[in-house]
Amino acid sequence: MPRSTVTLDLPPEVYNQLRQRAQQHQRGLEEEASLVLGAAVNTPTVVPADFETVLDTLTTLDDDALQQVSHSQPTVEDGILLHALVDKRRRLGLTVIEEQWLAELGERHDRVMVLRAKAVSLLHQRGIDVSERVARA
Repeated sequence: MPRSTVTLDLPPEVYNQLRQRAQQHQRGLEEEASLVLGAAVNTPTVVPADFETVLDTLTTLDDDALQQVSHSQPTVEDGILLHALVDKRRRLGLTVIEEQWLAELGERHDRVMVLRAKAVSLLHQRGIDVSERVARA
């Protein structure tokens, strides 16, 4: 498939970060820019339809089940990997695969947080005191 060419006018701080990433990964500036843009474009930014269905099913849960959801946490493994990748990105930069992995871990973390928030909201709507959950959020 033929490649396309794009000319960009970048702010100096973005250009410098891109240049540093290219040096860290021992790639040319154009190759690094292409990989970074490719990773950014391929990262989903919309809520998948199946997740919306999961959110909708929370309304059918009883109070005890919603209490359990309101206390759910991302896995320890995901948290460790997420923090390690964020640290590596800050120190050395990430490969395209690592950037995609980081995006996936971030999305999984965000889904847990959204489920918790929805569960707390539903409990509150049902007249259950959730002040403790809100204070610890």
